[in-house]
Amino acid sequence: MKKSIHAIILIACMALITPATAQEREGCFFIDSKGQLMDLGDLCPDNREEVIPDALAEGGVFEVPIKRREGGVAVVDVTFNDNKTYEMLFDTGASGILITSKTAQELGVRVFDTATSVIASGEEMEVGIGTVSSVKVGNLTLGETPVAIAPATADEGLKGMGLLGQTVYGDYDVTIKENVIEFKPRS
Repeated sequence: MKKSIHAIILIACMALITPATAQEREGCFFIDSKGQLMDLGDLCPDNREEVIPDALAEGGVFEVPIKRREGGVAVVDVTFNDNKTYEMLFDTGASGILITSKTAQELGVRVFDTATSVIASGEEMEVGIGTVSSVKVGNLTLGETPVAIAPATADEGLKGMGLLGQTVYGDYDVTIKENVIEFKPRS
């Protein structure tokens, strides 16, 4: 039964949120093919305060450490709102980010909308939709990002973990290795 609920939630998340394109850093900059950051602040009309980016691995690749695997699915640490870190399943089939109702409560996420999703069994499931001010996974950080909130009844099936989907990595070529996931910017 738990595996069924988990599978249902995974499939439901694929239809929840349209992938959003987010700039992982603020400011005006260019990253060359070697991953070197070039400040273009003088060329941009909105000259914001300089933001120091997260460190990039050699070649411009963002790296996310894999903590362990649950049923073959990578478990990674994700930090929301710059201060709370949660374990999440790295779900290559999910289009968005799904957090548990407990996580939403701890983060103070306000639900501004709901969505009804038809899951694999043909049943409908209602999820809340809210936003978090930031999402950080490995050395990749996104600003304000939409999240779906699973109903409390699904928390057990998710083993207390949310799902990290394409909202975060959709603009990257992803390589899942034994102990790390790599995001390489598409050229």
